[in-house]
Amino acid sequence: MRRLFRFLIRFAIVWGAFWLVGRLASKAFEGESTPDDDEFKVLGFLGGRAIRSNAQALRRATVQAMLGGIDLDLRGARLDPAGAHLELRVTGGGLRVTVPPTWKVFVAEDVNGGAVEIDVPPPNTLEGDAPALTIEAVVRSGGVVIEASE
Repeated sequence: MRRLFRFLIRFAIVWGAFWLVGRLASKAFEGESTPDDDEFKVLGFLGGRAIRSNAQALRRATVQAMLGGIDLDLRGARLDPAGAHLELRVTGGGLRVTVPPTWKVFVAEDVNGGAVEIDVPPPNTLEGDAPALTIEAVVRSGGVVIEASE
């Protein structure tokens, strides 16, 4: 019983240390940017995060999920008139991106040991002046879901 107790204490300490390192890494990666900025960065490491952006002219975002998950909601954001670029990097985790159904979404995938699921209207079915979002998804042992929703 004593061995089990010691093991659990050590496990809790190690897990807490990893969590702290993840939080510090996230802060260092993101810098001063916030999801409401027109250019921002997000890192999810050893845990889950829910991010909602209300950017007024989103141009670029970089989102990385490492051994964790991120739920990125862009339905409150507006895209820059020239369009926007979203860079997704997933390593041993998952990432879900939700966009308005009125956006044209173009996806380039580089997948090794995972999947990218795309559930948005085809760009050629939307109006010619619809906002355009280009997504570059690099997945290593994980998954990405890109969906349109009101």
